[in-house]
Amino acid sequence: MARITIEVVFDFVCAWCFVGKRQLERALELYRKTYPGGKQDNIVVTWRPYFLNYNLVGNSVDKSELAKTKLSDMDSKTQAALTRRMEQIGRGVGINFNWGGRIGNTRNAHRLVYASREKGQEVEDALVEALFRAYHELEQDISDSGVLRTIAVEAGLDEQQADEMLGLSSLGEEVNAEAEAQKQRVGGVGVPCFFVQRDEKVGGAMDALELMDAIVRAKQQAKDDDPS
Repeated sequence: MARITIEVVFDFVCAWCFVGKRQLERALELYRKTYPGGKQDNIVVTWRPYFLNYNLVGNSVDKSELAKTKLSDMDSKTQAALTRRMEQIGRGVGINFNWGGRIGNTRNAHRLVYASREKGQEVEDALVEALFRAYHELEQDISDSGVLRTIAVEAGLDEQQADEMLGLSSLGEEVNAEAEAQKQRVGGVGVPCFFVQRDEKVGGAMDALELMDAIVRAKQQAKDDDPS
């Protein structure tokens, strides 16, 4: 049995990061089904913060208003084609993208994920999934403390734990520091970015087979490094 680590550098407001999550899930499923002994390997996924800072105002604003600024160099026809393409890609991996709702700062959402690591991977994964779905499918404002509290409870935390995590100023400093470190680590690749066994970097919402290949290489390396 090998221990394989996968670190995902991402931001919740990034649609490609949600697609990348689905591709990673497919890659892990393929690996466990097809690679000899894959079911027995311990694959640890950690979600690392990255701040895209789509909204520089600070307070929540309508996503449609922000899109007008971000896509101002495109005509309406090109914008519509881009939206249809993203929706098509989403449907292909089981995501129903919706474009309404509001967008604020994602730091508190990342703080919850950071703090949830001590609860185990199952809770961390559930929280990341719920936050992605809340923002991209359910059109919820994941910068709102009430929304975050509800999502955290549904993912396995209690309200007191969620409030404590959101209220710790030191936790915010730790997340900010990690986000800055990940920005340097990713470099110009952008997000999502996957690091397999810390060293192999796989940038973008790659095809599941490409991610699986990286996992297989990590497995082979682990076998080569095992003196037994």
